[in-house]
Amino acid sequence: MLGPVQPTEFDLQFSVLGIPVRVIPTFWLLAVVLGWTYSQFGWEYLAAWVAVVFVSIMIHELGHAVMASSFGYPPRIFLYHFGGLAMFTPHGNYTAGKSILITLAGPGVGLAFGGCVILASRLLMQNNAGLSPLWLETIHMLVFANIGWSLLNLLPVLPLDGGQVCRDVCTSLSPRRGELWAIRIALVVAGAVALWAFTAQQLYVGLLFGLMCYQNFQELQQRRYW
Repeated sequence: MLGPVQPTEFDLQFSVLGIPVRVIPTFWLLAVVLGWTYSQFGWEYLAAWVAVVFVSIMIHELGHAVMASSFGYPPRIFLYHFGGLAMFTPHGNYTAGKSILITLAGPGVGLAFGGCVILASRLLMQNNAGLSPLWLETIHMLVFANIGWSLLNLLPVLPLDGGQVCRDVCTSLSPRRGELWAIRIALVVAGAVALWAFTAQQLYVGLLFGLMCYQNFQELQQRRYW
């Protein structure tokens, strides 16, 4: 996030399981931009995509937040133009193990939810439930957003969840140079994914991982050693 985002009158604020949630308008704009191609099938498809993005990112961030809360770290959730954040202030006995569990809880819940969607859709089809094309496409959206994004998020690329786990593991093995190794790994993996994505004409993925590759390269440059 590029600096603090001041509250506006257009923010959506509510709580889930006692966890405060704030959604700023640019979150909805991002969802519309990402799913704009669905508008060619009808605005209801684009609306379904925006709802899927909201639900899927909320589920992911709730995974982080609930796990943090279980360790006694009161969390809050923020949805903005880069996705979502589950924020908390660790205190007391905050260990690498707790950090890893909190980090993995997000994609873990997303994968579980995506699996439930697949199971439920198969049960409906076995019972000859008549699903409209819109509902069938919504199911595909949910599977993609919860399983596809979760797997991508587990890659060892900072600042993704997989990159944070990689950093925790590396710093546990080598407190002095572990973070540097995590950044190196992130740089190589992000560069490889970006190259593959551009070759496969996956422009958004290519730009995203290209940006993360550059950010990790900058981090190494600032440290002035490799």
